[in-house]
Amino acid sequence: MTDARLLSGNRRLRIGFVHRFDAHNIRSWSGIFFFMCQALEAHVGEIVYLGPDKSFGTRLMEYGMWRVNHLSAKIANRELVTDKNRVLSRRLGRFFERRIKEMECEVLFAPIAAAEIAFLETDLPIVYCSDITWPLMLDYYPHTSVLSRAARKEGYYIESRAARRVTASSFPSDWASESFCKDFGSVPESTFTISFGANISNPPTRAVATNRSAGGPINLLLLGVDWIRKGGAIAFDCLTTLLDRGVDATLTLCGCVPPTGFEQPRFRVIPFLNKHDPKQQELMKQLFLNAQFLLFPTRAEAFGVVICEASAYGLPTIATDTGGVGGALRNGINGFLMPYEARGEAYADKIMEIIAVPEQYHTLVVSSRDEFERRLNWDAWGRSMRSVFDHALKGKPDSVDFVEGRR
Repeated sequence: MTDARLLSGNRRLRIGFVHRFDAHNIRSWSGIFFFMCQALEAHVGEIVYLGPDKSFGTRLMEYGMWRVNHLSAKIANRELVTDKNRVLSRRLGRFFERRIKEMECEVLFAPIAAAEIAFLETDLPIVYCSDITWPLMLDYYPHTSVLSRAARKEGYYIESRAARRVTASSFPSDWASESFCKDFGSVPESTFTISFGANISNPPTRAVATNRSAGGPINLLLLGVDWIRKGGAIAFDCLTTLLDRGVDATLTLCGCVPPTGFEQPRFRVIPFLNKHDPKQQELMKQLFLNAQFLLFPTRAEAFGVVICEASAYGLPTIATDTGGVGGALRNGINGFLMPYEARGEAYADKIMEIIAVPEQYHTLVVSSRDEFERRLNWDAWGRSMRSVFDHALKGKPDSVDFVEGRR
């Protein structure tokens, strides 16, 4: 893939943000839209919000798709349609064509917006951004296993058509970038790999983040709303293995409630925390600061923004080497990648190996924070994205200062 290059001295652009959902909403795409827009405003140009599409026709169509899938799931355990379909895509294309005529902009930014741009007729260059491609998603994420053959083909058609409309694209991992080129014929020189950032408005200072040790109890942290996909059973087995070996350890789960059979006095469950509530946000901050390791034994993941957040706190991550996780976690730098088949015992082995040498743990803490400061923050993403927009407008970067490209 093409290296993402930091450009200097460029004029500010007027960027049309293309997505049918509300990019102002901090909950859209788990907050990623919000932080992307902040970063682009700071380093690239003014955001012109072309969405959301709240029209009655689009809402009715979305409700209809939900009803069809609800009934087909009950009858045949199948989903017959996704938002990547020609009917919705054509409607969205017409909506954004009207909005582009009404709003003055010179380049379009379309994050996870294949349906929005597949039939969009415009002379403006389009910068596409996503963390995964349709071919990678199918049968990788559990929910895609129930898609009908027609829905699969339609999704591929929409995304491949969108890829042909794209002038330049950006993904947070080589896993996704390479798929976009291989599966859709995207030009490698126009396909950039740029890591996402931590969804934290006020990260701790470096001194606070690196003021941690493994000299006391080993507190493990697991975050996720899906116990099965996030590898909850593996994290629990890691805890019990450490306890059986005489290690003073705890595990805190935040985001969901595990099924019965996973009870342990040293296992704490916080079903939900609202990061937008100041008191609950403070509790989340303390969970990061009080832990020694973030466990991320995920079974399927396009990237893993939580690894960026852990790195902001100087918290090393032990994660599964799957999907796009390697885009966020660099082995031995801000944590360690474990084989997909690794179970709780292997995670416990890795933790004990690290804490056996206190200097090794401290080095890992410092380098985790270094990764956040260097590339796993939204400012770094925004600065690097300048070259993607420049490529879309001019065909190639003007000058080169910094590169984050293929690993």
